[in-house]
Order: sequence, then structure tokens, then C-alpha cells
Amino acid sequence: MGELLHLTFGPRLAMRRAVPATEWYERGRALERTDVAGAVAAYRRAVAGRPDLSDAHNNLGRLHHDAGALLDAEACYRLAACAAPAVALYWFNLGVVVEDRGRIAEALAHYEHAIALDPELADAHYNLARLYEAVGRRADSVIEMRSAIRHLQQYKSIVRPRLRRS
Repeated sequence: MGELLHLTFGPRLAMRRAVPATEWYERGRALERTDVAGAVAAYRRAVAGRPDLSDAHNNLGRLHHDAGALLDAEACYRLAACAAPAVALYWFNLGVVVEDRGRIAEALAHYEHAIALDPELADAHYNLARLYEAVGRRADSVIEMRSAIRHLQQYKSIVRPRLRRS
């Protein structure tokens, strides 16, 4: 009987292992500067294998964002934020893309959330200052203008020490 199986299926072949999702992620990172389409494909393979791989979702979102595919970028940033909700950068990126799509109130909320997670995220303070100033001028609102000033001061207090070290 054992001989029959051997004849039917042939000798046992070494098992091939699938490429791990983390390796696809690293391939994506390596390809970003030289082959954007290859990087996108690698990141897609990474998140297909591990939907919780938040950095791959974020990087894929950034590539879509850079290409002007804002809807795809937003979806990727949302998946990154869902997979790792404590990472301020993902909320910041989500704020940028929804701002680019014209949803200012939602962008403000995402920037505020990013700052709640990381008060030293200078770019989020800058974007908040810029948006609060625009909203404040349009609505002639002292509250928004004060928020703009507060965030601009916070931005400067974060950036100045960094500039001195450079």
C-alpha cells in the first residue's frame, strides 16, 4: 500500500514556506525610492498576510497620497489607525488626507487626537494653527483665533530647541 502512494504522488517534496508579511513589508520599504508600483504591491501582500501590520497600511497610504489617490490613502490611514490606535502619526496622516479632501472639521478632530497621543507632534500643532486661523478669520471667532495662537506657540516651542541642536 505504501508503495502505491509513492507511485501515485511521487517522492515527498520539501515544503515551501510562504514569504512572511514582515518580509513583504521590508521589501516595500526597500522599493519605495526605485519602484513605487513594486512597493505598493509588496505592501499589499504584507497587509493581506497580516491585516494588523499598521506600518504597512500607513506606508501604502502615503504612497497613494503622494500619487493623488486620496480615497485609497484615507482608507489605508484608517486601517493603520484601527490596527494601532495609540500611534499619533497615523491620526496625523488621516488628518492631512481628510483636509486634502476638504473636510476641515474632521481634519481638526484628527489633528487634535494626534496631539492628545503625542503632545510633541509639531506638524500637528502647525496644521491646527493654520486651520484654526482660517476658520477663525472666516467666522470672525475669537475662540478659534486663540486656538490658532496657542497651537502656533506650541509648535514654536517644540521646533526651536530642535533647530538649536542642528
